[in-house]
Amino acid sequence: MWWGTTIDASDLGGLAKFYAELLDWHIRHEEPGTSVVAASPQGPFFVFQQADGYWAPV
Repeated sequence: MWWGTTIDASDLGGLAKFYAELLDWHIRHEEPGTSVVAASPQGPFFVFQQADGYWAPV
């Protein structure tokens, strides 16, 4: 069973908002350094973690 995926990001709030809107999911949890987007309270989830110095693939 797949429960979710963790994604490193430099702009985790922006990325969480993008995926929430794209998938019609909800931002379920936010705190400094972490945002969680979920389809429902039971998941699946995308967890976005702050990664200082992260460079996105080109």
